[in-house]
Amino acid sequence: MSSPRTSSLFLFSGLSTIDNGYICDHIQHKQLLFMKSIQQLEKEGYVALAYPPEIRARVKEVMKLWKQFCSLPDEVKVKFGYSNGSAGVGYEKKGQTGPSKDKKENFDLALAGLAWLMNEAAKISDPTATAFVQAATALISDIKVMVLGFARQAEHEFGLNGFEKEVSEREDAYFIRFIHYFDDVPVGIETAEAHTDQSGFTLHLFESAPGLQYLDPQKTWRDMPVSEGETVIIPSMQLQLRSEGRLTATVHRVISNGETAQKGERGGRLSAVVFVQLAGPVYDKLKGRLQDLHKENLGFNYGMPHEEFRQFFKE
Repeated sequence: MSSPRTSSLFLFSGLSTIDNGYICDHIQHKQLLFMKSIQQLEKEGYVALAYPPEIRARVKEVMKLWKQFCSLPDEVKVKFGYSNGSAGVGYEKKGQTGPSKDKKENFDLALAGLAWLMNEAAKISDPTATAFVQAATALISDIKVMVLGFARQAEHEFGLNGFEKEVSEREDAYFIRFIHYFDDVPVGIETAEAHTDQSGFTLHLFESAPGLQYLDPQKTWRDMPVSEGETVIIPSMQLQLRSEGRLTATVHRVISNGETAQKGERGGRLSAVVFVQLAGPVYDKLKGRLQDLHKENLGFNYGMPHEEFRQFFKE
């Protein structure tokens, strides 16, 4: 694997560099690679990762199953239900009513809710549901390699004492969200409203089409580099709190384009992300939907003093 951008790749597990585009067998040795350096997280609001081909291939297989699940009749999918308990897992169809303008269906999965998920899958006669849940759950070991590598380097670079241990102990709360954005959004319109994520940080696993954008520190919208060979991690609200403002929760959105706005089988958008929840204070939802806060003041959290930012959280 090589590209013009891989002339200076940084190992997740240390500070070593690999020159001339050469990449070791990083999966075998539990090492993953930054496309630039971890400092990109602070300077640009994301860090780009070389996407290990073995993990990428497994993610793509799960996305095929997710697409099959989405093609099931609505009356079958709604039988799955959604657990509003602490795990917060299952199937939801959103955007038809209520405040959200994100017209989508999504499936949320975490180890903490696996038993409930499998019981729900057993209620559906179509084997697609069980196959999808089993395959998606199997991704968590791959995800752990990636998020712990990131946590190790972030702890070292940004002085986040105990961060790797905290992330490791939260494995049951690695929260995978599979998303299907529908094809009825005109070109140039937001498919997903501008927002920041509530968790610690977010790993982007899959995007079926361009259109994912982030708001850079100068508050300019830019395309996020998610592709076959590259993906990203972005800081979320808890990590801005944890780092006392050194790392800023990145505002991002999805814009419809000519590919996703097509009708039928070729249209729409499939995505998969991982929200890594931290153990500390959580965002206080009484402060309002983050989408609405960014409508009022886009990037409201950018440059916000730490003491002021703390007021958005509760124990």
